Amino acid sequence: MKTSRLAAFALVLAPLAHAGSALAKPPPVELLHKAEAGSMPKGAALSPDGSTVYVTNFGQKDKNNVTILDAQTLKNKGRIDLPGNVVESVLSADGKTLYVSNFGRSSVAFVDVASKRITHEVKTDTHPKILVLSPDGKNLFVANWASHSVTQIDTGSATVVRTLQTGQQPRGMAMSRAGVLYVANFNGASIDVFKGHDLSQRTRVKACTIPRHLALSPDEKTLYVSCYMASQVHAYDVATMDVTHKVGVGSAPKSLEVSRDGRYVYTADYGVETNSVSVVDTRDYSARTFTIPGMQRGSGVAVAPDGRHAYVTGWLDGHVYMVGLKPEPHAPVVAKVESKKDEETPKAEAPKAPSAEEKPVQKVAHVVREARAPRKPAPRK
Repeated sequence: MKTSRLAAFALVLAPLAHAGSALAKPPPVELLHKAEAGSMPKGAALSPDGSTVYVTNFGQKDKNNVTILDAQTLKNKGRIDLPGNVVESVLSADGKTLYVSNFGRSSVAFVDVASKRITHEVKTDTHPKILVLSPDGKNLFVANWASHSVTQIDTGSATVVRTLQTGQQPRGMAMSRAGVLYVANFNGASIDVFKGHDLSQRTRVKACTIPRHLALSPDEKTLYVSCYMASQVHAYDVATMDVTHKVGVGSAPKSLEVSRDGRYVYTADYGVETNSVSVVDTRDYSARTFTIPGMQRGSGVAVAPDGRHAYVTGWLDGHVYMVGLKPEPHAPVVAKVESKKDEETPKAEAPKAPSAEEKPVQKVAHVVREARAPRKPAPRK
């Protein structure tokens, strides 16, 4: 009798273990510092040495477009004034050049960090947003929201190399060391994969409704996608481009970034239901969502080199928040990961405002949350 009971118990546990559903949540999250930025802080970029945070302020026109903060204390270290409205930024490997996408001017500015002056301005297609550098830093790729394209720029000569055609409203991007470019088509429910020395080989992969941001794991075996409508993070096996995990996070995740050791994926959650940062532990795909006090509409996120601290921008409140993981908990908590399952992918209505995002529709709520709020659709921004 005892043996049969144990066997029956094992049969119950086996599928759970296989699905990865009996999980320990990531460590608790705490707010460490808060600092004022400009109007509508969009993205956050960390210097290579982890000492400085650069925040792009979309709501600031022609001045105070970039706020510079000390990464340890969030004390203000200065600002950069640029013409137009900036969206996102990325730093060169040596930390000397800040590349900034300019939404209104449809261009990318090369900014000398030391002098805070523009050294080059390169025209792109209409309304550039996300920027990603090739691993060797020789090429900059720019997602053009309104032109359904990606501009490739030679960073040495500051000239356009080529323009790649994508799906509707390209947003997040990631590039592997092998030179493979991944582009999330925000309103196309798909991911474009470009290969070849001239990136002429394009494959389109089905994705969730409203795939917004992309990030590769350090070993480049996994591609992470923030699914805005589903309030999930999806993990793709890069070798097959099949979804291996779906995990619920906060409402309407916008940006996401992977820690340097690959253990954690952080998301900035735009939905008013949570106004949060979420942390996914990639060891078992459990997740924790933390509502950041005072933050309205999480937008950008940058992860510190230690992987245990992150910087999140509040789109409507105009602040930057530094959060950190508390010491590891001892007692495991049961959470649930969504099994791999195809989703319906209805076409989203085209954004009507320059930085508009679609309203999220909640589909899962299996994440362990620090705070809960009634779920309501997030308005456009």
